[in-house]
Amino acid sequence: MGFTVTRQSESLVKPSEPTPSETLELSAIDRNPGLRHQVRSLHVFRHGQKPAKVIRDALAKALVPYYPLAGRFAVSHQGEVVVECAGQGAWFVEATANCSLEDVKYFDHPLLISEGELLPNPPVEGEVLDVPFMMQNSSSEIDTKRVPLSLDNFLGSAY
Repeated sequence: MGFTVTRQSESLVKPSEPTPSETLELSAIDRNPGLRHQVRSLHVFRHGQKPAKVIRDALAKALVPYYPLAGRFAVSHQGEVVVECAGQGAWFVEATANCSLEDVKYFDHPLLISEGELLPNPPVEGEVLDVPFMMQNSSSEIDTKRVPLSLDNFLGSAY
């Protein structure tokens, strides 16, 4: 049986309240280009009513105290990578799957559905390292939820 994930909508989730507008420098370790990479993870849990809305609303609230995750990477006048915090938002993708977690054996065999379908991609106009935080919410036919996340390690470890 072929399993597929269909992306329903893609949007930016902005912080639910105003956040500081500032530029943050990264640590010396985090500025090292050889250490820059994206951390991708998959979280599975049971859900209730309207999970995408619940997660989107919770993300908007979380982006208030963790506002750098709603920022963008940029290069300073000195040529260093910085985080420009202006409340641009985190990338959020809502998706559906034609299978249950039992069908894919709770991802004991992760290649049943490709990583490209399960994890969010950056906005079309962006690059992977431009957007510090991306999230995809995938619903399936049963009462479970998968929340793939992408977080750049040099922002996550710096904040």
